[in-house]
Amino acid sequence: MKRHQPVFADSFISFLNLKPDHWFYDLTLGDGGHTEKALDTGCRVVSFDIDPDSIARAIDFLKGKYQPLLLNPSLAPSLPQDARWIIIKENFARAGGLISDLKLPLADALLADLGTSQSQILNESKGLSFQLDAPLDMRLDPALSVTAKDLLNALSEKELDKLLNLGDEEKARSIAKAIVSFRKSQPLTTTGQLADLVARVKTKTYSKIHPATKTFMALRMAVNLERENLTEMLESLGKILKPGAIAGVISFHSAEDRLVKNYFRAFNKEGSFRVITEKPIKPSKDEISINPKIRSAKLRLAQKV
Repeated sequence: MKRHQPVFADSFISFLNLKPDHWFYDLTLGDGGHTEKALDTGCRVVSFDIDPDSIARAIDFLKGKYQPLLLNPSLAPSLPQDARWIIIKENFARAGGLISDLKLPLADALLADLGTSQSQILNESKGLSFQLDAPLDMRLDPALSVTAKDLLNALSEKELDKLLNLGDEEKARSIAKAIVSFRKSQPLTTTGQLADLVARVKTKTYSKIHPATKTFMALRMAVNLERENLTEMLESLGKILKPGAIAGVISFHSAEDRLVKNYFRAFNKEGSFRVITEKPIKPSKDEISINPKIRSAKLRLAQKV
């Protein structure tokens, strides 16, 4: 499968002021694009990810060039001194606590890319795509117990409406009503069923994106507790970074960007961080022409005081 190309793949080095021998924390390893660039710069890198498939792909893409140390948080008492690239299979929400537990050094720079990679979307077993008819799973971490199928078939109409609004779905109430009506005769079990149901509800709605895009995004966010984990990570930034270190967060959705913006502004007001980007940085026209899917990306930066 083709390797996912991350947004700001080259420019993030200068945005974060990365230097050789810096400790860089890549909170979302994915296919390893940002991690590889940081390693090429001469940084020592700690990469987090909850998806074992992504970790395996990143290791495979970088084999022969960089060999990681896979650190098990429950077993490793501390960090080996000669480690150049460390991978931790853990949610970035726990990064702040793990620094203390594993005696990791504070970061000189940090990046969290909140997007879902094409590799994950096209992985049929994950059930993330409305273009593939697959089981309604949507878990990025297989250790999670609740799937999209569970939520769709158990939540009330009011709860489904609230969930779908996570994705700014303007037809949330109508879609929630249609889901409840559908499951009276049979459970919703596949992505194809859900995509068709949403398309029927939104038959008169014009958009450049697929009618089910926002519904699928909202479900993925709910299944993986993305908003809750992002909140926890943002609140722990002060425990992760050295004074003068820069944190960067790339979001692809207005609610996520708003959350990051509000936290950065609150930190700025209390004096713990300085906001670098009053307005978010967006991908260049050249980047978008190569990968149109990144057009909604927004990067916000803040520096620890």
